[in-house]
Amino acid sequence: MYLKYIRHNHSCGDICRGTLYSVHFQPNEKGGYNETLTPISDAYETSSCAPPLPLIFPAGIRRVNGHARLFFGRGNRQSTLHLIDSCARDAFFIRLASALREREETLVEVADPFYY
Repeated sequence: MYLKYIRHNHSCGDICRGTLYSVHFQPNEKGGYNETLTPISDAYETSSCAPPLPLIFPAGIRRVNGHARLFFGRGNRQSTLHLIDSCARDAFFIRLASALREREETLVEVADPFYY
């Protein structure tokens, strides 16, 4: 499973807002591939320290106050995403938990808005 989280331009202190997408790769006629982004949900990103840099990270599930959250990052630069759309959130975490149980490689690419 490959995911992309695109941060929006503004943040409020320790909380950033962005959108989480599912990424599908389609081969093209030049021998490369095209990315197709399917929106999952808008999300709030919280970090204990500085948020992770725009890179690709392994993704996981963390329980916070009884609710599933997506987390990513390394060392002291880890973030947790709270998905805003409750219907999409439930379906997404069922798929993510299944992928993690099957030991499917699950990655999230973090992108800053000026790239898009």
